[in-house]
Amino acid sequence: MKSSDRKVIRDSENTWQLEGESDLSAITLPDPPVAGKTTTVRLTHSNSYGPFDDVEFFVRIGDPDEPTDEFDVESEDGWVRTNLVEELVHVEDGEVLRSEVDEESFEDETPWDGTYEAELVFPAGEHAIEIRIISHHPELLASRVLTDWLVTVI
Repeated sequence: MKSSDRKVIRDSENTWQLEGESDLSAITLPDPPVAGKTTTVRLTHSNSYGPFDDVEFFVRIGDPDEPTDEFDVESEDGWVRTNLVEELVHVEDGEVLRSEVDEESFEDETPWDGTYEAELVFPAGEHAIEIRIISHHPELLASRVLTDWLVTVI
């Protein structure tokens, strides 16, 4: 697979720094979303130390005037689970799919990018895309809701 065919997000205005040396970047396809049509929400979770398997991401259409509380990961409805669509690791040969590398050959620190996708259908208008992070490794990454990604749906 050529690097131009990769799904990893390298350049986005929607980026958050998380604990545990993690970053989260997000885009929509198409950008901007089109009312009544399926929009792919793509997230890339990057970690400079290595693969981070103990986290799940969910997305939903939120109300920018009434955002979900940052640590309220349970009360709201409408969450759509994202699916892992690509994992890349950075090894001596460069960037490769995780599935193509013997994990025993990883160095102590092996930068990793996991890309996730979900589909949403937006109504026209101003919306927030909320991202729910459920961490099963709370010492490294807190479960939370990110609510500051605003979109205008045409």
